[in-house]
Amino acid sequence: MKILFCSQTHLSKTLGGSKVVIELAEELELLGWKADVVSPADFPLTQGRDIYAAYPSNLRRHLSEYAHEYDVIDYDHVYLPYPRTEFRKDTLFVARSVLLAHHLESIRIPRSRALKSVLRNVITAKREARKLATAIRQAKITVAQADLVNVPNTHDKAELVKHGIPENKIVVLPFGIDRVRHSLINAISSEPPDQPALVFVGTFDNRKGATDFPRIVRDLARKVTGVRFRLIGTGSSGSRVLSHFDKNLRDRIEVVPRYEPVDLPGLLAGCSVGVFPSYIEGFPLGVLEMLAASIPVIAYDSPGPPMMLPAEYLVTAGDSHNLTRKAIALLRDPVELARARTWARERSRAFCWNDIAKRTDRIYRDCLERKRAESQDEATRSSRRAS
Repeated sequence: MKILFCSQTHLSKTLGGSKVVIELAEELELLGWKADVVSPADFPLTQGRDIYAAYPSNLRRHLSEYAHEYDVIDYDHVYLPYPRTEFRKDTLFVARSVLLAHHLESIRIPRSRALKSVLRNVITAKREARKLATAIRQAKITVAQADLVNVPNTHDKAELVKHGIPENKIVVLPFGIDRVRHSLINAISSEPPDQPALVFVGTFDNRKGATDFPRIVRDLARKVTGVRFRLIGTGSSGSRVLSHFDKNLRDRIEVVPRYEPVDLPGLLAGCSVGVFPSYIEGFPLGVLEMLAASIPVIAYDSPGPPMMLPAEYLVTAGDSHNLTRKAIALLRDPVELARARTWARERSRAFCWNDIAKRTDRIYRDCLERKRAESQDEATRSSRRAS
């Protein structure tokens, strides 16, 4: 079996979307597949357009020419908004969602109230609104035209069904951690650290709760003696992230803008509890990585985290007060924290790329077999009518 993955970002194991594609491709190859990967950077620049704006048309041309070489084309759900009839009929076309664009019509992401941010929002609002509208429009067409839609959480499936996508056309396959990284992170002790420390793994932006973090840190610092904070993979510089927080608390906050995957276990070691105040996710690998390090995570009940976390660790999106209250309760109760840390590690083992790849292999093969059988039946009926 041969599969082409069409990533929506530059190929890198530090970027969520492309990391998913690379790691799944590696696992499928261990199962006997031949996997190729393309990204926007693999196509020539188009004058006057950035590589992402030009990606749909570039991908269209590429698949028109090369889809016949593959059994399966697995591509991002935003970037192929064209009629299915344009492409190879007996190849399985799978639209994959890493972050489902359809949610962005209904989920409100808070904006910063700082003066500079307000001015920046006024300047960029129209441009960003146009980009978002284009992405949503393209996503709706791409998903409707796909043979199969692959989403990483049940919220996504429900949203697509609400938009008229047949339930039997949607498959829910979460993301995972590869065996090597899992073993490295699992080496972290499950014993609660001596000093309380709160951790977050993810970019520091409004979608992931940047507007809520100052209040979370302030309340925790007030109620848990000696607590420290570590923000990992923020993307933004330390000085820029720290500028959001009260000056008297900044010396308690460690910011790690970027890291190599091999460094993550060391960064997670010594952390007690995680928080994840994100308003929308696909499948947040940061949550999974914290769980693998025996770190229980309190998160917003938004698309993504509920795939890994029980109701007791979820709060209504935007309810930072309740999120903080649950984190404080764990930090103050050594017995419950020890139990939660043991649970977290065990929970993470349900999300291994090896198992997810096996499920992907089975589902893609079954769908392809049905598709080709239907095509053969249709060809037979056409032949009979012609004779």
